Amino acid sequence: MQLMQPSFVLVRDQKAKCFLLFIRGAISPRERLTAASSVEVPFHHIVLNEGQIDNVILGYAHCGMLAAARWISNLVMPPLRNAVREFPDYQIKVIGHSMGAGIGAILTYILREHYDFTSCTCLAFGPAACMTWELAESGKDFITSLVNRDDVVPALSKVAMESLRSEVMVSSKLDDPQDEAHLGLFAKISQRVAFAKSHMLSISHSTGKTADPDSSISEPLLKEAVEITQPEENGLKIDCIHEAYFVANPEQDLSAVSVDASAERVILVNNDGDVSVESAAGSAVSASQGDVESNATLDSEQASSTAKEEASQNLNGSGKEKQKESPSAPALRQLFPPGRIIHMVAQPSPDPNPGEGTSSKEAISIYETPRDLYGRIRLAPNMIDEHYMPSYISTMELLLEQLQSDNIVSRASDDL
Repeated sequence: MQLMQPSFVLVRDQKAKCFLLFIRGAISPRERLTAASSVEVPFHHIVLNEGQIDNVILGYAHCGMLAAARWISNLVMPPLRNAVREFPDYQIKVIGHSMGAGIGAILTYILREHYDFTSCTCLAFGPAACMTWELAESGKDFITSLVNRDDVVPALSKVAMESLRSEVMVSSKLDDPQDEAHLGLFAKISQRVAFAKSHMLSISHSTGKTADPDSSISEPLLKEAVEITQPEENGLKIDCIHEAYFVANPEQDLSAVSVDASAERVILVNNDGDVSVESAAGSAVSASQGDVESNATLDSEQASSTAKEEASQNLNGSGKEKQKESPSAPALRQLFPPGRIIHMVAQPSPDPNPGEGTSSKEAISIYETPRDLYGRIRLAPNMIDEHYMPSYISTMELLLEQLQSDNIVSRASDDL
């Protein structure tokens, strides 16, 4: 068995008068690699009406599943065409589970583009997210996707996983109010250090090491520690005492900073024009604004205002609003389960003593759910176990028991 070549079988059901094409889900490592080939590739569906092209649906599909569907179509179309001509009253049904359901849905689109197979329909059990919204919506008339309880696979896509990862990272930092306050303090400290590094060259020394003023300000939530300038042999240096001054005074608004390495002192210029000189011992003296060059002060004030605006935008744009917005990049395309989606939901039975025809205290309800519910991953304890086919069979058996019991009740009421 090669990549992009899943297991399938084509049978003829004489009783139901239909041809059944079964496609298995991913079991072997090669089949799982097919499911992992999740790049979105262009896929367009031609809609036929009485043998004529009526519409063209543009979209994207899962690369591995699309390749597997095309491989199956090349193999089954010749014998299937002969069988349909021999039994013209037979219908074609494609049935699959998991990855096989996604392949079967795409294969149904391909088969319906041929006049002999326009009656083809698909039943998908726990289908993987395999196509974009427009394509998935266009298959409501001939594709039915059945989802079991908390099955996570129909909502599993690259965009959904990236969204979940981003939400976990942001919520871990912002859920606790104390952590949120610490992040605000951290952003201010990061702003001061980045601002100091960006002005050491123009004010203090011509050979000093500078840094990009936007390097640390624009990402206060993503860095785990403040970037500190490393000392150089012949350049400037900031020792631990100077760094401690910034940490101890995060609320002080600085517009210019210079470091005199020979005298071991730091010159701080605030927006009010006052100048303070901080020595290594911690003493401070005041001076007038005329002691600092006017050009350097103007440049520093402009850079400081720009840095503050960028920092405030990042702090306001980040936070709890990121939990509501979708962090998906424009380059990524959200994939969805195909066709009409029917969801089986288990609820506690309203009858504490179930009848003889039922074997469980659960009541199974079925709903036609909107597609956008499967754009996000919802974590649940049994989201993996309930994806496998035995769980689907168990839920459907409970549903059939309830339906049979309802029929008995209705018949008894009619007789009365």
